[in-house]
Amino acid sequence: MIRPGMCPDFEVFTLSLHIYPTRTESGSENMAMDWLLFLEHGKQGSPAFRHYDWIAPEASFGYGQDWAWVQKQIGQDNENTVRRPTGGGIVQHGNDWTYCLVLPRDHPSFAIPALDLYEKIHEAISRCLKAQNLLVSLKPCPELRQKGIPGDCFREPVAKDIMSEDGTKKIAGAAMKKTRTGVLVQGTLDKRLLLSFEEEPFLSAFVKEISCLLNEQSVYLDWPKEFETGRSPFIRQFASLPWLKDRSIL
Repeated sequence: MIRPGMCPDFEVFTLSLHIYPTRTESGSENMAMDWLLFLEHGKQGSPAFRHYDWIAPEASFGYGQDWAWVQKQIGQDNENTVRRPTGGGIVQHGNDWTYCLVLPRDHPSFAIPALDLYEKIHEAISRCLKAQNLLVSLKPCPELRQKGIPGDCFREPVAKDIMSEDGTKKIAGAAMKKTRTGVLVQGTLDKRLLLSFEEEPFLSAFVKEISCLLNEQSVYLDWPKEFETGRSPFIRQFASLPWLKDRSIL
């Protein structure tokens, strides 16, 4: 049995997995930091990971979703809503545990097929939850492949999402974007369904799991000062009405 943090058949470390400190910010700031990490680590070649919180309850929705439809579903104004750079459906934040993972194009993990990567990440999360006696299951692949974008991420689970042990409620999911730069993963766990969830032990165990998955040693870093300046235009972009409505870039 593989326990959290155990690395079967571990090879020699090549690069390193950069771990950034947790921040509590607004939706546009969170999206901007994820996007900046995606761009910067795409150049550097090293994978990156971070966990972050939300200043206030906020909804995020997928890159390809229709803004007018999303507004009707969530009943919120644009000050409490942000469009992600990744796909997927609507996610309500504020009572969740959110993370970002960046896999650069030049890293071996870039070649992992999307569904396989999705499954491996959720298997890792499942082991970390099991270590806290929180039992979950993975949603099996349907006989017929679902078409289109899920509307509400937690009401419309897809294959390999993390579910309650009996498979009736979704606990965790993720959205991805893959370009010539790399892979951006934005994922979330609904803490309301994890009554005895302990955040610090989970974060530590999950970082070890991701290190094993990527075959990299974790290196904890401070936020570079230049990141604050570098992400400023992205904050404006993700907060803008043109981006919310039709993904227009400022």
